[in-house]
Amino acid sequence: MRQLISLCLLLIVILVLPLFGLLLTGYSLPPHLSLFPISTKPNIASFSWPAWGILTVLLGTTLTPVVCRFFQPTFKSNHERLCTTTFPWWGWIAITWIIIAWILAWTRFDWFILWQVHTFPLLWVGYVVLLNALTYQRSGQCLLLDRPRFLKQLFLLSAGFWWAFEYLNQFVNNWHYENIPETGWLQYFFSTSLSFSTVLPAVLSTYEWLATFPWLTKPFTTWHTFPWITNLKTGWLLLALGSIGLGLIGIWPTLLFPLLWVCPLCLLVGVQCIGNNHTGFRCLAQGDWRPIILSGLAALVCGFWWELWNVYSFVHWKYTIPYVHAFKIFEMPILGYAGYLPFGLTCLVMTEFALGYQSHAKLTMLPKQTESLCHAHKVPEV
Repeated sequence: MRQLISLCLLLIVILVLPLFGLLLTGYSLPPHLSLFPISTKPNIASFSWPAWGILTVLLGTTLTPVVCRFFQPTFKSNHERLCTTTFPWWGWIAITWIIIAWILAWTRFDWFILWQVHTFPLLWVGYVVLLNALTYQRSGQCLLLDRPRFLKQLFLLSAGFWWAFEYLNQFVNNWHYENIPETGWLQYFFSTSLSFSTVLPAVLSTYEWLATFPWLTKPFTTWHTFPWITNLKTGWLLLALGSIGLGLIGIWPTLLFPLLWVCPLCLLVGVQCIGNNHTGFRCLAQGDWRPIILSGLAALVCGFWWELWNVYSFVHWKYTIPYVHAFKIFEMPILGYAGYLPFGLTCLVMTEFALGYQSHAKLTMLPKQTESLCHAHKVPEV
């Protein structure tokens, strides 16, 4: 009940504070603003070499220690080897499913025209099953087989989770959709929610697959410690920064659009610090960086496939990002991929926060054959 109340309060904060910031500017609310929005009109994209250069330097400065840590020779020998099993038969079905869905997404068959708008969930359901098959092959367990109820709850949570980002996008308008069919409100809501429901399962399934590679996780098992992350004052500070940032998005959306990916994370981590919840971020107090690295990398991997499959799909999104709209990979400007890193952390924290009370189980970060993150243990589903 405590988590449910906190989640409802966070949702209210996300809904209200950008509106409050917008009203402080003296502007009236935009007519397109709604609770369940899908942006269909582009904003003004721009490019600035100074802005692009500053963001590139900041990003490089942030990621360089991680890359250097990963390539240290100390961690390149005597890696633990997993006992792999046979690739499951249902994994081959997932591969076939993805290939067929990919062909249908990028072609325009007359007999498929009524279903053309629904290829996104087809692709990503296949992706989720495939990643579970790969995880099972390497570790002997996966979400699909060992925690099916948790996986179902991920789909339900994911729909509302991504609707929150669509709502925030109304203020910054960094992406918009094309070829959205004109349907009734109820059909529109359920069809888009079906697509959004695949986000968290995809990221978490990728997360668990990446966690089966000891050479990827070993460098970050022990690293810099941040004991202050468990401090109550830290929680209130993060909560304040996230709240202020959301308000500022409504005031300066063009300048502060990156806060869309940072503020929800600050709010979630802040609430968990205040509630003394055991999370991936609290692992930093012991110097365990694996939840942070794996979740960011998992979202980046998913981001590649999101952007690739989006390019020639009938219903697709395009970006109009201020200051850095150049050097695109598919539809996404190259610096835009940096947003997937904090987004992956948000996916992990939201899953820990929300499903802690829904499933009465702690997310098992690593499979049986590898050391679990932060000494997390699997609890049987009820």
